Amino acid sequence: MRVSATAKYLRGSTRKARLVTLAIRGKRVEEAAALLRFKPQHAAAHIALGTFHAEVIDKVGPLIANLTYGSKQETSLNLFEKAMVRTPHSAIVKMEFANALMMLEGESAMARATKLYEQAAADEPLDAMERLDQELALTLLEA
Repeated sequence: MRVSATAKYLRGSTRKARLVTLAIRGKRVEEAAALLRFKPQHAAAHIALGTFHAEVIDKVGPLIANLTYGSKQETSLNLFEKAMVRTPHSAIVKMEFANALMMLEGESAMARATKLYEQAAADEPLDAMERLDQELALTLLEA
């Protein structure tokens, strides 16, 4: 199974992000988590691993995801919480967190996801790309 995770428009060195991505690619979840222990300050790495957990669980279910990949819902949500602490004003962090909540918890997470979309829409965009994420949040809220 191929799973991908994307974190866009976060501040930081693209070189560092590329190095983290190359180091995580092709590794088991435990290995990627061990790598994050060495670079705990990178919100992009937390988003990438949190999204990985969420997508695996969404695709194969929580039991198989845990047995095969070591993916757990709690781990995914904790990683997104850490990313939120590191970059509290990033629209993309809030958008990805909301998307993961919907994958992991479905309709029961709608209120929490909506709150994250509202926060993303209300944040002052840091650049033009974050402005696009803000517009997406507004569009999703109107739907």
